[in-house]
Amino acid sequence: MKRTTSEDRTPRSGVAAEPERACPRRLPVVRIRGRLYYQDDRLQEFRAVDAPWDRVPFEVMVWARVILGKWPA
Repeated sequence: MKRTTSEDRTPRSGVAAEPERACPRRLPVVRIRGRLYYQDDRLQEFRAVDAPWDRVPFEVMVWARVILGKWPA
């Protein structure tokens, strides 16, 4: 069995890879029309804290801003 050296473990680019995060980050919580939603930037949607199937895409919020002239409160 071949022994590994520090050279074998270093990426060829010479830059060490970033360590993985120890735990996932928590999604920020926002209040929309009196209800709490998680703001998921990766999926670009808001999901209700108490009912995750209730979701609002970011695109809908942008159109509400355009049509109403203000963010839904």
